[in-house]
Amino acid sequence: MKIQQGILLIILGLAIIGGAMSMYTVDQREQTLLLQLGEPIGNVHGAGLHFKIPVVQEVRRFDGRILSVDPQPEQMVISSSRDNPIPGLDDAVLIDDSDAALSGEPIIVDTFARYKITDPLRFMKTLRTVSAANMRIQTIMNDATRNVLGNTTLRQLLSEERNSVMQDIRTRVNKKIEDDKLGIDLIDIRIVRADLTPDLRQSTVRRMNSELLERATETRAKGDEKALEITSTAEKERTVILAEAARDAQMIRGQGDETAIKTYAAAFNKDKEFYAFTRSMEAYRNTMANPETRLILSPDSKFFKYFQDIK
Repeated sequence: MKIQQGILLIILGLAIIGGAMSMYTVDQREQTLLLQLGEPIGNVHGAGLHFKIPVVQEVRRFDGRILSVDPQPEQMVISSSRDNPIPGLDDAVLIDDSDAALSGEPIIVDTFARYKITDPLRFMKTLRTVSAANMRIQTIMNDATRNVLGNTTLRQLLSEERNSVMQDIRTRVNKKIEDDKLGIDLIDIRIVRADLTPDLRQSTVRRMNSELLERATETRAKGDEKALEITSTAEKERTVILAEAARDAQMIRGQGDETAIKTYAAAFNKDKEFYAFTRSMEAYRNTMANPETRLILSPDSKFFKYFQDIK
């Protein structure tokens, strides 16, 4: 009797263990594949309670959330050309060395990507683990970023054209992932930071100083040219105004002299003696108005004609 009870307990225990091993749950953040003798069978299972054959079948779990790839910053070469302005200097022009213009300029690029496992079966066949997937995506992303930045200037990368640069990188990465059939979908890829290397930073500062000095010299030259133009114009206008004023003054003076002559002639014709007397009085006043004036004349001089007639 005890032996039978023991056997029943063993059978019951095995049944419980078997039942437990035949059931498994899938979290909402997961997706699973059922493998039989190492080969996948059935569809991808989502969240909930599922069953499997113990020992013969096993469950392979995959993350259903958006995963991230955040590699270490790397040095890459960016396009360099003589029409590549320095950021911060509008319409400025770099004075590149010939070697730098040919080989490009190195910068430190920090990127990250977000992806999701969309085909667990294909993912398991090609990548198997998330770590392997991260390394593969990092390699693809690194190659695409290098190729795109090799034809991108620093101004483009730090301006509104950055979006088109990122779109180009994203397109290249997506195409490579689709061609390799990795079972993942790239959600986003971005350049977090793009810094100049220490050598390039110093070179950029020197170029900025040189460019600013050149622009200052050019602005100063234009200012001097404008000042000379204004001064020349003002001097020309001054000369013209003075010449016209002198001309008008001569004309007015001539008209006044003409009027005076006519007046004197009319007075002379009316009373010659009174005219002569008036002119003499005017001459006396103009000549002896200054007390310091000394005249040495003979007593019978005609200049004192009217003084001699005074009795």
